[in-house]
Amino acid sequence: MNIERDFLQGKKIAIEKLKKAKMENKVDSGIETVLDIINNSNDYYTSSSCYGRIVLLEIPNIGDKKRAKFLGKWHRTIDVDELYSAAKMAKFGQIWLLSQSPIIHISAKTNESADRLLKTAISCGFKNSGLKSLGRKIVIEICSTERLDVPVGNDGILFSSKKHLELLTSISNEILKKSTDKMKKFEREIKKDLSTHKTTNK
Repeated sequence: MNIERDFLQGKKIAIEKLKKAKMENKVDSGIETVLDIINNSNDYYTSSSCYGRIVLLEIPNIGDKKRAKFLGKWHRTIDVDELYSAAKMAKFGQIWLLSQSPIIHISAKTNESADRLLKTAISCGFKNSGLKSLGRKIVIEICSTERLDVPVGNDGILFSSKKHLELLTSISNEILKKSTDKMKKFEREIKKDLSTHKTTNK
């Protein structure tokens, strides 16, 4: 079993996929710098990521992801009128408003490097971060606790009043703003960490 060889092979594949995703504009612009910093280190590589988003989703039933339909998806703050506009496309099923903080999946070369990265992420406010896999492949999930998942309508009809939707929009935007601040801090701290541990980057 050659763990380092497997790590390098996995990194090569992940970097190629990321390059393709960038060419197709499928990578969130706000997170690209952090991804590049991580992938330029010999100790880590990223496998998937999302900068954080606000989503208006239509689903036939709870947990039915295959038939879920995005009515609106924004990687920025929004106003309540955008929700109303997106909701017009709803036809059948529950209508949910989601606000999700950033998430990054990172493979680490060693347990030590994984531990360092986790501690850095948690210190930057990503309190929900943890190990997803440990052993032959070490995978870390970087994520925060802030999120909003709330039903707002059904079968094409919004049940929430405008005041309620304005409140939910405000909360959703606040989650996104906090996420942006945390990501900026994480970017600064990961740079410091990689600079401090240059001995691992041979």
